[in-house]
Amino acid sequence: MRELDENFTNPLPQKAEYDIGDHLIYGNQKKWKKVIEWILTIVAWAILVSYVLYLIYGSLAIKYGWYLPEFTIYTREMVLEIQKYFFILFIALLILTVLLIFWKNYNLRRFGKLHRRKFRPPVDEEELAKLFELDIEYVKDFREQRVVVLETNIVPPELGMGRDDDDEDEDENRQ
Repeated sequence: MRELDENFTNPLPQKAEYDIGDHLIYGNQKKWKKVIEWILTIVAWAILVSYVLYLIYGSLAIKYGWYLPEFTIYTREMVLEIQKYFFILFIALLILTVLLIFWKNYNLRRFGKLHRRKFRPPVDEEELAKLFELDIEYVKDFREQRVVVLETNIVPPELGMGRDDDDEDEDENRQ
């Protein structure tokens, strides 16, 4: 075997020559654009968080009779309207949940006991030897070895996964 040879070098792990920079768009953004981007992001998050907090506090204030300050777009009517939408969405969520539970149970009762998948029996050495046109001793050795090194690429080039002619020339020059 080649592994017992002194000059044998293990080809695993192979390092792929891949540069992620080739697939990402890099650019140096000007500082003033970054500052504007950060300011707009912080303002947007502040508006979103204040809206959610006002809805939560407004719901509690309406329920318990607390003081509810009103701003330009944040009003008592807005909180009541949003509560209606949340109630409708909650009812829709409950209906969909019940429908999905019924559907799951229906499928389980109708199809749960069926065993339609038929698995192939394990492949034996004779079948592999016949398929790959090898001797049975080679197949047994391959099954016993932990790492199998193939001398040639077994993937045909017409499948698109084989090596190109240029790559083969480069590999021959390296060796």
